[in-house]
Amino acid sequence: MANIKTVLDKLKSQLDENLTRLHPRGLLDRDDKNILREECIFKEPATEGEINSLEIELGITIPYDYREFLLHHNGMTLFSTYLVEYKFYGLDEIRENFLIVQEDREEDDLEPTKDYPIGQFPDAGYIIMDARKLKKHSSQGAIYVGHIMPEATEESFVTFVENVIENTGEFFW
Repeated sequence: MANIKTVLDKLKSQLDENLTRLHPRGLLDRDDKNILREECIFKEPATEGEINSLEIELGITIPYDYREFLLHHNGMTLFSTYLVEYKFYGLDEIRENFLIVQEDREEDDLEPTKDYPIGQFPDAGYIIMDARKLKKHSSQGAIYVGHIMPEATEESFVTFVENVIENTGEFFW
């Protein structure tokens, strides 16, 4: 199994110096003159101390494979265009969206959860880490998409990102 650094380095090798690429299926831009360019944004790394602090603050466990991502990039956006983008959260976005999910659950008279959002998938909603299925070293089988009508995946975080890249975000689970 590949690690996240290998997966992202392969993606970056396919991007130009501005971290963009032409849309693989040839979609046209708003003016219908040029093939749409997709932009990728990679944030600076988090530190181990910042990750540990968030785990303590929210009472969550971040598995090794997602921790590795945060230590490499504290968040990223893949294939951003005027149509869509695929976000994978850094620590501040995890915190912010975890609190939003908790407030939503409270409004719906549901028990608090230790599941936490790690990103956003267009037309599906949050990408969420299922705290009950997490293992310290892997998120395998612990990722689901959509917090209203959740759909389970069997992927680990790394495999999930690989599939987003390979399928340019099409639903693959």
